[in-house]
Amino acid sequence: MLRRLLLLLSAPAALGAVALLSGCAGLGGPRVITLGEAELARLVGASFPVERRLLEVLDVQLAAPSIALLPERNRLSVLLRLKSTERLFGRSLEGRLRFDSALRYEPADASVRLTQVRVVQLDLGATSTDLPPDGVRTGDGGAGAQARAAGWLQRLGPALAERVLDELSIYQLGAARLAQLREHGLQPGAVTVTARGVEITLQRSGG
Repeated sequence: MLRRLLLLLSAPAALGAVALLSGCAGLGGPRVITLGEAELARLVGASFPVERRLLEVLDVQLAAPSIALLPERNRLSVLLRLKSTERLFGRSLEGRLRFDSALRYEPADASVRLTQVRVVQLDLGATSTDLPPDGVRTGDGGAGAQARAAGWLQRLGPALAERVLDELSIYQLGAARLAQLREHGLQPGAVTVTARGVEITLQRSGG
């Protein structure tokens, strides 16, 4: 039975780079689906770009995510390219936004979602890829519309980003995969960020 479970859950066509780790205690030991860092970067990247409108005057786009694992805090850090365009005059402002987030499993649609999203850095008008450790830094973006856009983003950007990104789905198990798990009395449970990647613990159904 263990051999069959390993074959089912580690099939390349099903989860790609996702690996199933089985404890030495057999079926009674820990079982996890691990999303490696490269696979996780691909999955997060597929969820972007995200576009929203701010105060009906700015179109804001978040794109090009770069991830980092924070296993000591059980969180994921994501750096995004930010671009805002003033709708009236078409002037644009670019920068970077960094947030970190915990992860959770949502049984309703078998997805792994961002949760407890917190913006830790908003950098507007930066020309360097070396960003400050935290806080907001505004470049010499000019006057008028660009300055107003920067002001709006400084005040409202973090709250908008947290609201947009919280509960964003980054991974979903397919119906066939869930059926295979149910056949063996298993279901996804806790989601943990480790040095190896993101681990989804498989637990006994009803456990």
